[in-house]
Amino acid sequence: MRKILLLSITLLTFHAAAQEFGQRSGFRGVVSKKNKPIELNEVPVSAALGKETFASATKQITLLTAKEIQELPVANINELLEYVAGVDMRQRGPLDVQGDLGIRGGTFDQTLVLVNGVRMNNPQTGHHNMNLPVPLAMIERIEVVHGGATNAHGIGAMTGVVNIVLKSPQKKINAGYALITGQNNLINSSFYIGKKVGKWGVQFGQQGQQTAGYIANTDFSSQKFILNLERDYKLGKEEGKLSLMYAENQKAFGAQNYYTSAFPDQFEATSTRVLALGLDETIGQKTDFKMNINVVSGTDRFELYRETAGLGGFDASEVAYDKLPSGRYYRAADGDSAASWYGGPNFHQTFVFNLNSRLSHRWNREHQTSLGYNQRYDEIHSNVLGGDFTDIYLVPGWDGYTMDKGASTTDFSWFGEHKFTRGRYQLRAGGMLNYHDGPSQDSSYFFAPSMDALYRLTKESSLYATVNRSIRYPTYTDLYYNRGDAQGSIGLKPETAWNYEVGYKAKEGDLYINGALFHRRSEDLIDWVTYTDIPDTAFASNITSLALTGIEGGLSYVAKKRKQMLRRATVEAALMTGNSPEVDYSSLYALDYLQAKITARATQKLGMGFFANYALTLQDRMGTYNSLGTEVDYKPFALLDLKLYYAPAAGIFKRQFPFQAFINITNAMDANYYDRGNVVQPGRWISTGFEWRFR
Repeated sequence: MRKILLLSITLLTFHAAAQEFGQRSGFRGVVSKKNKPIELNEVPVSAALGKETFASATKQITLLTAKEIQELPVANINELLEYVAGVDMRQRGPLDVQGDLGIRGGTFDQTLVLVNGVRMNNPQTGHHNMNLPVPLAMIERIEVVHGGATNAHGIGAMTGVVNIVLKSPQKKINAGYALITGQNNLINSSFYIGKKVGKWGVQFGQQGQQTAGYIANTDFSSQKFILNLERDYKLGKEEGKLSLMYAENQKAFGAQNYYTSAFPDQFEATSTRVLALGLDETIGQKTDFKMNINVVSGTDRFELYRETAGLGGFDASEVAYDKLPSGRYYRAADGDSAASWYGGPNFHQTFVFNLNSRLSHRWNREHQTSLGYNQRYDEIHSNVLGGDFTDIYLVPGWDGYTMDKGASTTDFSWFGEHKFTRGRYQLRAGGMLNYHDGPSQDSSYFFAPSMDALYRLTKESSLYATVNRSIRYPTYTDLYYNRGDAQGSIGLKPETAWNYEVGYKAKEGDLYINGALFHRRSEDLIDWVTYTDIPDTAFASNITSLALTGIEGGLSYVAKKRKQMLRRATVEAALMTGNSPEVDYSSLYALDYLQAKITARATQKLGMGFFANYALTLQDRMGTYNSLGTEVDYKPFALLDLKLYYAPAAGIFKRQFPFQAFINITNAMDANYYDRGNVVQPGRWISTGFEWRFR
C-alpha cells in the first residue's frame, strides 16, 4: 500500500508541476521546412534526462537510420549492431537467435536496452535482453549511447544504452513487404503497414524467420509482431500524443554449446510480450512531460538435453533425447543417457512492471531543469530460480511440471539535473537516487551523480567532458542458478563503476567526425568464473575491480546529391586496455572484452539502378576459453559482408512502389571465428530477396 501511495503522490506532483510551468506561455514546435532533410546534428537523442540533440549531447553517440539499415546486408537488429565499433555483440547464433550485447568492454548485463523508451532488460538473465519484438522495417533509428548513463536512465545503464525508436504513422499510407531466402533453408519474411487519419494513427508489423541451421542443433524459428496506436490531442495550452503498443516475440532454437560444452545438445524456447501506454505532452512553450507505463512478461524453457523436434527442416533425431517412463532421458541414436540428476527442462516466467516519467522545463535561454521518476517491480516464477514458494504454479502445456520457486525485486529511482547554457559553454549537473529492495532482504540506497561540460569551438564543432557513476544489480540467474556445472550465489553485491570521458565532435560539409578518450573504474564486478582445481564448474562471484581505458573515433560521410557515386561511408575504431589484479580463475565474461574493433562500411552507386554495400569488421578479443581441458586464446578475425542490390529511382508505377532486389553474402571470406568460446559461428552464408514499399 505504501508503494502505491508513493507512486500516486509522485505522479500527481509531476503533472501538477508541469501544468504550473506551462501556464506561462503557448508552444510552437520547431518543424523542419517541407522536403528539407533533418541534419544529423538536429536529431533528438536519449543521452540525458532532458531534451538533447546529437550536437548538444556530451557523450559519444552512434545513430543508425532507417535509410542506412535498408542499405546494409542485414535482416535483424543483432547483425546491425555488429557494425558499431564500440559495441560487442557476442552472438551465440545468427539471425537474432541469441546475442549478448555489451558496450565499451562491458558485459551483456551492463547495457540497457530500450524500445521507444520501454526497458527490455530481462530480470532472469541478460542473455534475453535482445529478445526484441521489433521487425527491422519498423525502425526509424537506433541510438547507441556509449558510456554509463545511470544518471539519466537508471539501474542497468552501467556501460551504455541502446534505444530503438520506432516509426510513427504518417498521413500517407506506408506499407511494405520483404522476403529473403538462402542457404541452410533460410526463410525470412516481413510485412508492415501504417496510416494516420485525423488525430488517430495505427501501425502494424510482423516478421518471421526460420532455418535448418549451419551445423547440427543450430536450427531456429521465430515470430515477431507489433501493433502501435497513437492519438494526438490538445487541451488548452497542453498538446501531445497518447500511444498504446502491444508487441510479441516467440523464439525457439537449437543451442549447441551455448551455455556449456559439457552438455552440447541444448535447446531453448523463449517468449517476450510488451504492453505499453505512453504520454508525450508539451505545455506552453517551455515544458515537456513524458510518461510511460508498461508491462513486459517473458517465458523461457531450457532443455539441457534437447527433447524438442527439429525446426526449419532440421532432423533432430541424432541429438534429441526421449523421456522414459522411469523419468530418465535416453537418446536412441547413440544409446546415450542423461546425467542421473537431470529431471527435465528449466521453466521460468518473468513479469516486469515499469513506470517512467520525465519533466523538463526551460526557464529561459540559459537554464533548463529536468526531473524524473522510475518505479520498477519484477518477479520470477521458476522450477529452478528463487526461494521456495508456498504457491505452486503449473507449467502450461507441460503436464507434471510445476514452478515452486520464485523471487521479486522493487526499485524506486528519482532523477534530477540542471543544464546551464551561455554563449559557447554548456554545463550540466545531476544525479539519480535509487532505493533497491532485493530478494535477499538487501534493501539499500545508491546515489549516482553526474557532471558534464561542453564547449563549442565553432557552430559545427565542440569539445566535451563528462563524469558519472553507474550501477547494475545481479539477475536471478546470478543469484539462484544451481544445476549441472553452474552455481549462482545469493550473496552477490551490485557492481558499480565511475565513468570518465572527454571527446570531440564536428561537422565539416558532408563529413561527421567524432572521437573520445574514456576510462571506467569498476568495483565488485559480477562474473561467472572457473578455477583450475574445479575446471568443470562455473561460479557466480563478485570477482575483482577492473580499470578499463580506451579510445573511440569515427568518420562518416553522407552524399547530399543523388548522382554522387559514393553514397555513404563510415569508418569507426574502438581500442581498449584494462588493468585488474592477478587472479587464479578464468573469466567467462567480464575479462573477455574486445581490446580492438574496427569497422568500415560504404554504399556505392554502380549505375543503371544498381548499388553495392561493403561492410568490414575486424575484432581482437582479450581472454581465453576452455576447450577440451585446455585454455585457448581468442584469435583475432576479419569479417566481410557484401550486398548487391537493384533499386530503380522510379520504383514501380511512378514511384508509388519503391523496390529493391538484392543478394547478401555474410562472412564472404568464410572466416572461422568465435564470439563465445566453443560456439562456432556460421561460415559464408548467401541469401537473396526483395523488398517493396507502398507510399
